[in-house]
Amino acid sequence: MHIHLDHITINVRDMEASERFYGEVLGLPKMENVDMGDHEIHYFQLDGPVRLELISYMDDFGELKANVKTRGIYRHFAMETKDVDALYEKIKGAGYTCLTEPSDVEKLHFRGFLAEDPNGVEVEFLQR
Repeated sequence: MHIHLDHITINVRDMEASERFYGEVLGLPKMENVDMGDHEIHYFQLDGPVRLELISYMDDFGELKANVKTRGIYRHFAMETKDVDALYEKIKGAGYTCLTEPSDVEKLHFRGFLAEDPNGVEVEFLQR
């Protein structure tokens, strides 16, 4: 059986800020928006077949809807890049929060750092 990552979904509070972070700052190609009725999905393409789904479950008052689709515990997802130090400077320079500075993680054979997207989602960036 072959299993691979297909997509990563993030529940977002501010779609515009999220699109700016993933599209402009990280340079991910924007794919399409899909209106699902009770929520909207904005797709970005990662290298390879994996997509990033930004989902907005907002009510008429701008609050995140609390339902089974928006609950849960989530730590982070990781994206690989060719120059983690340059990406760190770009994210920090754009005014986003970097939780750690780039460092070597010898046991896992990569150099990386942690940042937060506009929704407070922890994102790990690494270079192998």
